[in-house]
Amino acid sequence: MNYICHSGGCDGADMEWENTGKQYGVKTISYSFWNHKQSGENQKILTVDELKEGFEHVIIASKTIKRNPNHPYQYVKNLLSRNWYQVKNAESIFAIGKFLNKSMVAGGTGWAVQMAIDNEKPVFFFDQENNIWNKYIHEIKEFKPLQVMPILTENFAGIGTRELNKYGINAIKDIYRDNFKNQ
Repeated sequence: MNYICHSGGCDGADMEWENTGKQYGVKTISYSFWNHKQSGENQKILTVDELKEGFEHVIIASKTIKRNPNHPYQYVKNLLSRNWYQVKNAESIFAIGKFLNKSMVAGGTGWAVQMAIDNEKPVFFFDQENNIWNKYIHEIKEFKPLQVMPILTENFAGIGTRELNKYGINAIKDIYRDNFKNQ
């Protein structure tokens, strides 16, 4: 199988997904836009029209997470909009960060997670504060802890917080190791 990680190329979880994935032959596509500072090796620069499409999904997500999508800086709007392409092109989402509550994730990661939930994609979330993987259960509209390591799909979004801690780093290393141990 040819695994592809869809990410954002930013410091923290994005680059940990990319750098650890390289060790297993996983190609990462890092979604970006003009004048965006990121470190991904395989950047996909989004067009103005693609960013507009992404922002439509930001607006939808904002209704559930009750956050204002109309940031005064276009750069921040573009950051939120590019999250859509990580979600759109992935079969499942694997995110690292912290919870706001049982149904919402904090920070910029929360926007991408909500876009995935809105589009009924499988979402796996590693909570760095409790050191555990969770899965979003669409029927009950909340996350539940997993007793086993989730399994990566061939096309997945590997995303998360810039404030990655040792538990988040280990979660990414462990999921790759467990998923590729027999290959």
